[in-house]
Amino acid sequence: MVSVVIPNTYHGSALKAIENPADKLPRNAMEQARKTEKGIFFTVRIHSIPTDLPLPYDVYLWIDSHAILFRKRNEVIDHDRMERLKQSGVKDALIPDEQRQLYIYSLLDMVRHPDLQMDIKARFIKETAFVHVHDLFTQQNIATVLSDSKILIEEVVKFIAEDMEAATSLMRLSNHDYYTYNHSVNVAVYSIALAKKIIGDDKLVLVAAGFGGLLHDIGKRKVDLNILNKEGPLEKDEWRVMKKHPDYGLEFLRSYVHVPQDARDIVGQHHENFDGTGYPGGLKEEEISKLARICAIADVFDALTTTRSYREAMPPTEALETMFAMQPGKFDPAIFRHFNKELQLKGRLSLEEDFDPCDHEHSKKIKKG
Repeated sequence: MVSVVIPNTYHGSALKAIENPADKLPRNAMEQARKTEKGIFFTVRIHSIPTDLPLPYDVYLWIDSHAILFRKRNEVIDHDRMERLKQSGVKDALIPDEQRQLYIYSLLDMVRHPDLQMDIKARFIKETAFVHVHDLFTQQNIATVLSDSKILIEEVVKFIAEDMEAATSLMRLSNHDYYTYNHSVNVAVYSIALAKKIIGDDKLVLVAAGFGGLLHDIGKRKVDLNILNKEGPLEKDEWRVMKKHPDYGLEFLRSYVHVPQDARDIVGQHHENFDGTGYPGGLKEEEISKLARICAIADVFDALTTTRSYREAMPPTEALETMFAMQPGKFDPAIFRHFNKELQLKGRLSLEEDFDPCDHEHSKKIKKG
């Protein structure tokens, strides 16, 4: 008997309103496994399979505890049939593991398709990104995944460069079941959009912003799962371990020489505060790379505006007010003004003196002014 590996979730976050262990993480990739006599499969979201085109891979459905062949390689799933599947409650499909790269490259082909409508292209960008984030957090050797992820980020930069509304279309899409998948992808998109607004159209810089955003929490691969999965607030010793994840991320990426230095800076510095009170290095002001300062804002904003296991998502305006109340100190004020320029907020929220934006318990301490 062999296994069908169901994608596991890897905890990730930012403000730690954000670093909350209640977003459960399986003990290992096999914990959600199923058994089948037909081979090793991986699970994909049904949304990621294109319709009305020949598919370069086999598609199976999981029915009554069996993997059943639904469409053979080079066959087509028409749009109406796909809609009936979704309406019947089918959310996932299975693809043979040996066809994994065929599936990934077919997604990239859809992303590169010149005639796709913006909303459809945005969907395939996000689905491709979900696959890459899953692999970044679960595979032992991620050299190929990093290469494919960088190619995808280049496509995202091109997509947003053509029309800034494209960034909005990416964020509007239905969310993945796993918080970390959404968070990593969203932080990448926000970081590209904000970097474009502040720095301009330098493609290399924008790719580094998006790549770093996608990788920013990769150091959590090394954090003990008992800490990541713990119910309730972390003890001081556990919190000290959690705060090492930026260094763990840099250590993990040391073997992969093709990750740009600007992206590495984001991984290592996205929890540094402008006033020097952040971690792991206590860097301040210009000691923190500009892209890391950009990513810090993207990281917190997405964490606040995403539904979590312990609270509902904040509306964007309330999230901005909360971030405004963290000033001065946490964010680069000039970059935050760019981010927040549409709303001249007057600090209508106040925070208790001991407010720590890295402790999810403190999300309860936000007071209306």
